[in-house]
Amino acid sequence: MTLRWIRWTLAPMALAGALACGGPVGPLAGGRLSGEVGPPRVADWSFANDHETAQVEVRPEDPYSVNTWCAAIGPRLYVPTSMILGPLNPTERQWVAGVEANPELRIRIAGVVYERRAVKVEDEAEFAVARAALEAKYEIAPEDREPDRIIWIYRLDERSS
Repeated sequence: MTLRWIRWTLAPMALAGALACGGPVGPLAGGRLSGEVGPPRVADWSFANDHETAQVEVRPEDPYSVNTWCAAIGPRLYVPTSMILGPLNPTERQWVAGVEANPELRIRIAGVVYERRAVKVEDEAEFAVARAALEAKYEIAPEDREPDRIIWIYRLDERSS
């Protein structure tokens, strides 16, 4: 097997597989999320805590999706910007710019896509509870926090009819 064979045979196959999955692959962003569309109302998101990652899709006119974290607290689902890796400022993330331009997004958890509206958590008490839930789920110790990192947390609410 030559390097040329690998490059011209396996690379296109890997790319085709990545594109067929309907979303991001690892750290690489993707496009429109595929999957069954879930109900518009979810009374209890606790099932989301059983999943390490979710995929968020922004920009409905030109879908852009990324892998992300999420944490559920009863009827509320939260998605943070960046808690440990990547840019220190959320405004430097493409998916965050997409949310800020248009808060209607889609999130895929365990193959099911939910259409939601992102609301930036501004209330300090709600932010603290959501951050604690995220840090507990992903085992982020207080000493692991970067003092210069700005973290935004979005609550994913039902879309308005």
